[in-house]
Amino acid sequence: MVVFDIDGTRQAARQRALPKTEELPLPQRHLEKVCAPHYTGRKRGEVVRTRTVVSQAHRYQWLGSFGNQGNGRYREELRRGQTAIRSYLEAHHLSLASALLRLDGQYGTGAVIADLAGFSFVMRGKDYSVLDRESVQSRLHLPARSAIQPLGKWPGAPTLRLP
Repeated sequence: MVVFDIDGTRQAARQRALPKTEELPLPQRHLEKVCAPHYTGRKRGEVVRTRTVVSQAHRYQWLGSFGNQGNGRYREELRRGQTAIRSYLEAHHLSLASALLRLDGQYGTGAVIADLAGFSFVMRGKDYSVLDRESVQSRLHLPARSAIQPLGKWPGAPTLRLP
């Protein structure tokens, strides 16, 4: 099993006040080309940039970085990340079944599940609405496929059941 990290982040950029006098040229913002206005829920940071990083977790290989202005186009960035992962798998003669995607950050919603068709994945949820999906509920009601008894635990420690 090869684990790939897909991490999307949104970063606010702080813009300082620019002096305006007749002796100085017109002020120009350098972040205008890479950022867009957006509220991040914080006091500071008037403009925002998103970035999605794709890496192979075991060898720390960087497979790609995709960025956009404002909130970005995170589902497009996810598809570009999947393309990079497929290329990696083909180059190393690995099947799609041997890949596990670990998603974090902005990908923790149910909207991206449809985009992950064909890949096995683990994601941290941004909200719990994904648990209401019929496919998730049907799997959670089945018996566990495996059970793990952690080593070094005290006798009688509960066994971890994995769906």
